[in-house]
Amino acid sequence: GCGGGLLSESLARLGATVTAVDPSIQLVQQAKTHAQLDPKTTSIDYRGGYTVEQLAQEHQNHQLSSSFEGYDVICLLEVVEHVTDVHSVLSSVRSLLKPNTGRLFVSTMNRTVKSNLLAIVGAEYIMGYLPPGTHDWNQFRSPAEIQQLMDEAGLEQVNVNGMVLTKPPLCGQWDWKLDPSDVDVNWIGTYKVKLEDRPQQS
Repeated sequence: GCGGGLLSESLARLGATVTAVDPSIQLVQQAKTHAQLDPKTTSIDYRGGYTVEQLAQEHQNHQLSSSFEGYDVICLLEVVEHVTDVHSVLSSVRSLLKPNTGRLFVSTMNRTVKSNLLAIVGAEYIMGYLPPGTHDWNQFRSPAEIQQLMDEAGLEQVNVNGMVLTKPPLCGQWDWKLDPSDVDVNWIGTYKVKLEDRPQQS
């Protein structure tokens, strides 16, 4: 779910080799166009009309003829609350993640009264930061729910932190901090392949 490429470009500027996929052809076309404005982002491998399941199948089909060992980092930021089959996405991510050192980052919103008031009523209907209907509160997931899904997909939690605003986002200024004790609204977790699922060293 790379969308318009905001994270993809940031990672590329830091020196990462980036593959960015999104089911939306239109969004990815816009991302491709914007990436051409900076020499550091022109090498991003954008895939529009493409899913992580297709990416996993592509690598599986070329497994014997490729030296691909897995991705060092996979990011699913603000994605899981918008997909219909989270288990399918996580299973595909599991197959793409480097077994011993790879890390998966997932961010989403918790399904709490506080998140409903701030992320939907406040952000969509009062402040107008997002179009009304952008989020479905029933699709928000708690860290415990995501941990259960991770467990079923062969992944385990490394850590979880809340993404907490330190002051109201006035005039487009967003100041926030990571707080492991407050995951009531936005939160981000890090995950890795389960130890028992990793290849044994010979």
